[in-house]
Amino acid sequence: MAFTVVPLHHLALPAGSVIPFGKFIIKDVPDWLKKESNDICPCDRLGTRTCKQALISEYDDDSCGHPDPEWRGQQPRSIQELRCQSAMLANMCMWMIRPSKICFTVCFHAITKLDSPVVCRVDREGPIYCHPKDAHNPVTPQDLEKAAKLFETLSTVPRKNDVWPALRAFWAALASRQADYRYPLFWQGLESLFGKDKYHGVGLRLRERISYFLAKNAAMQQELCEKVKACYSVRSAIVHGRWEDDPKFDDHMYTTEAIVRIVMRHMADEPGMLQIFLSSGRDRFLDAWARSKAFSPPAGF
Repeated sequence: MAFTVVPLHHLALPAGSVIPFGKFIIKDVPDWLKKESNDICPCDRLGTRTCKQALISEYDDDSCGHPDPEWRGQQPRSIQELRCQSAMLANMCMWMIRPSKICFTVCFHAITKLDSPVVCRVDREGPIYCHPKDAHNPVTPQDLEKAAKLFETLSTVPRKNDVWPALRAFWAALASRQADYRYPLFWQGLESLFGKDKYHGVGLRLRERISYFLAKNAAMQQELCEKVKACYSVRSAIVHGRWEDDPKFDDHMYTTEAIVRIVMRHMADEPGMLQIFLSSGRDRFLDAWARSKAFSPPAGF
C-alpha cells in the first residue's frame, strides 16, 4: 500500500472532517507523518507542521516510481508524479470556487513497510498566491465539495487541445507573485480558450467571445465587453513595459482573476461545453456564437 499526502496551508476545518476529492480525500494530516522518526527533511517538516488537513491519496504500489497503469501517454509517468500534478489541479480548483490563501508546498509519497508508512519521495512546489482582496476569504466544506466536483470534471482534460495550455497558464499565473508576470499569464490562458486559430484582431475577438459566453442579457454583455477591453489593454501595456503606476491595476487584476474563475466554472458546469472547447470545432463555435449576438450557445455543435 502506498500514500500521497499533500498538507494544505491555511485550511482549518473541524478535526475529523472528511471530504472526498476525486482521487484524494481531504482529512486530517495523518499521525504517522507527524512522527519525528519519519525520514523527512527538517525544512519540509517545519514548513508543514502547522497544517491541519491534507489531500490524501491511497493506492496500490510497492515502490516509488512505478509507472501509473492509468496513464495513456507515450512516455511512462510514475503514480507519484501524476498524483503531485493532480494536487496542483485540485488546489487550482479550490481557488476557482473560492479564492483564498489555501496552498501546498510539499507532496509526501510513502509506501508501507512493516505495517508503517515510510516516506520514500518528496516533491516540492512553490505556493500559489491569491489577490490581496481574497486573502481573508473563509473556505467552507461546501466550497470544497464544489471544488471537488470541478476537479473531477477538469481531471478528464487530455493534452494537445486548447484547454490544457489554458490550465497550465492559469497555474503559472497563480504561482507568480510578481504582478507583471502573473497578469499576462492569465490572459495567455484566456487567449488559449477564446482566441482565434489565426492570430489577428485578438482584443476584439476576446471581447466578443468572452462577453457572449458569460452574459445573460444585452446589458451584461456590454458591461463584460468593456471590462475585457480595459483588462486586455493593461495586459498589452505590461507586455510593452508601460504598466507601472497605474492606480487601477489591482482592480484590473481582480477583475481578470474573476473572469478566469467564472469562465472555468461555466465551461465545466454547462452540459457538453467542455467537450466543445476540447474539440477542433471550438473556433467555429465561438465565431458562430459571437455572430449570432445571442445569449445562448449556437445549435449544431
